[in-house]
Amino acid sequence: MPYLETESGQRIRLDDFPECTLGRKDPASGSFPEVDLGPYGALEAGVSRKHAKITRVGEGRYYIMDLMSTNSTAVNGEALEPFKPRLLEDGDEITLGLLRMVFRAGS
Repeated sequence: MPYLETESGQRIRLDDFPECTLGRKDPASGSFPEVDLGPYGALEAGVSRKHAKITRVGEGRYYIMDLMSTNSTAVNGEALEPFKPRLLEDGDEITLGLLRMVFRAGS
């Protein structure tokens, strides 16, 4: 099962959905991403309500795509163009705004 690892070592499971949105839950605006990063300091780090999406393609291949976020998405320090998928590899560092995590393909 793939997961994101925070700088403090916490694991955020990416459930076995074909795709999941990363962002912040905000009931007032009706935003309920599959992966709510609010408990990990997302608001303070500038994570958008619907910031990025991770999509599984086939067996064990995952792509990330920025959803036109306010503070951008980067993989290994390289900013992503909005709506342009990028292949994720085990150990890639993902930055949403200022929130840094490491993608793990599973163990």
